[in-house]
Amino acid sequence: MAKGNKPNHRRFGNIRQLPSGRYQASYLGPDGRRHNAPETYERKGDAERALSLIEAEIVKGDWIDPERGKIKLKDYAEMWIKERPGLRPRTVDLYTWTLNKHITPYLGTVQLGKLSTAMVRRWRADLLGKGVSPTMLAKAYRLLRAVLMTAAEDDGIIPRNPCRIRGADAEHAEERPVLTVPQVFELADRLGRRPFGNVRKVKDGVSGCGSSVTGRCGRILRSS
Repeated sequence: MAKGNKPNHRRFGNIRQLPSGRYQASYLGPDGRRHNAPETYERKGDAERALSLIEAEIVKGDWIDPERGKIKLKDYAEMWIKERPGLRPRTVDLYTWTLNKHITPYLGTVQLGKLSTAMVRRWRADLLGKGVSPTMLAKAYRLLRAVLMTAAEDDGIIPRNPCRIRGADAEHAEERPVLTVPQVFELADRLGRRPFGNVRKVKDGVSGCGSSVTGRCGRILRSS
């Protein structure tokens, strides 16, 4: 039989030893219901520290019902897209495709309450390693961040948004290649045109050039 601590022994919460020998902490939440700590502990002192942290969260108003955090990311994100006001059909399709392609295969089964910044960082690294472009990854990250922002600030399911990776939302367009000077002339020859100016043969057999710099070109030819 599990052993509980004596009545009124603790000012907040309750600790009992399970048949396995580990300790379980429980407490009355602001909602008037009894909740268990998210895990069991090998030592009684660890359970006591867990209760102290939970009590501090309640006092500061930061307590989150752990039961609500058990919803899976896939289920919450799909509901988020469905209930998001003002989204155009094309945007809904884009969000749904991005979610199913780049987010739920990796994080979809994770409970919101267990998502962490480290998990989001590993998710990004996995996608980059699989060849997903930085631009597409930035779009997927922004969608994930928006979903979790609602979970944290509007619904109060998680204490804070784990998408806290600096620069992860920025799209970096690939640099366009620039032709070298020899490549410009080669391209011009293929097109049958000079890239700059014009050359013509005058009566004295000396080639001249036509353009806004004809005069300068003529001086150079005469002096050579």
